[in-house]
Amino acid sequence: MTGSTIALGSMWLLYFIPSLVLQLVIGPFIDKWSRKWTMILAQWVRALTFTLPLVFLLIGDISPLHIFVVQVIIGLVTPIYTPANQAITPAIVSKAQLSQANAYIDGTVRLMTFLAPILGGFVVEYIGVKPTLILIVFLLLLSGCLLLFVKEPQRTRDTRSTWATQFLQGISFFFKQRVVVWLGVFLAFVQFGVGVTMVITLPYITNELAGSFADYGLFMASFPLGYVIGSILIVKMKYDERKRLVMLGSLVIGGLTFIFLGVNHSLVFALFTEMIAGIAMAVFSIRNITIFQQAVPNEMMGKVSSVRLFIIRGTMPLGVLTGGFFGDVIGVRELYLFIGLIICTVALFGLLHPYFKFLDQWKGSTP
Repeated sequence: MTGSTIALGSMWLLYFIPSLVLQLVIGPFIDKWSRKWTMILAQWVRALTFTLPLVFLLIGDISPLHIFVVQVIIGLVTPIYTPANQAITPAIVSKAQLSQANAYIDGTVRLMTFLAPILGGFVVEYIGVKPTLILIVFLLLLSGCLLLFVKEPQRTRDTRSTWATQFLQGISFFFKQRVVVWLGVFLAFVQFGVGVTMVITLPYITNELAGSFADYGLFMASFPLGYVIGSILIVKMKYDERKRLVMLGSLVIGGLTFIFLGVNHSLVFALFTEMIAGIAMAVFSIRNITIFQQAVPNEMMGKVSSVRLFIIRGTMPLGVLTGGFFGDVIGVRELYLFIGLIICTVALFGLLHPYFKFLDQWKGSTP
């Protein structure tokens, strides 16, 4: 509509900044409200939001302002839905099945990350933008309706404490539990790397490997494809006594894939390496969230999840800034090597230092 990269960048900032701010403060409300109905209403609000551009397209008066409004609202809904999703899972799934449940949920999300751009492009191309928006609204409404079938157990809610009290309780619990803190630290380094690669992946494929935009699309699809494979593998894995080895060992492998990309000159090898990265990150991320869900009492899950997600997501824009500035200063390949060395160092430190034995010794609580 505008031909402006600044306008496109502004669209994502309008999504990300409100999302990050609300992420920090929404936690106490997630614990007060029904997680099930929070998720349902979030999906229905999303559906209602996408009727805005649809209506203005139908009357022929669509403008960038309408797109910006959509981005702001969706940015505000996402930090409501995500912690509610993470909080309800350990309440409706047994401890023995929690890792598998997270694998199915996360694997499905990554599968859609892989398929949605392809399917979305096909649908937009052959049936048009307006029918596509109608389809999106219908699917979001259907998603909310399907969530009605979730059987959320009754729980005691603290209705007397103020928001500030509960907010401070969430921060206090987060920083007093070393399991929770270090799970967040390890994941924050991964998100920092993701932020950097959001900036440098395109020039890496098109400049360093002399690939096309189609090759870039294949590269971007390789990670979620690997993630789906990793999600399937983790369902079959038994590692209750090897928590640290499995989680941080997979993080080491993920860090090595960055290093391999930094020295690689083959597009085929890059695609294969990125798929391996997806497998490794699936094992790490799913195990990470499972231990977190077992470590936090369910009545505090919303508060603590919000603090955790704020810290983790806050490192991503730092990665974007790092990639944007240093990509031109030191080079794309050097940044891949830098990220890989950081992630490998942090993971090996957690894997080898005796202090982190608590990750193996800690048994978790029964939801």
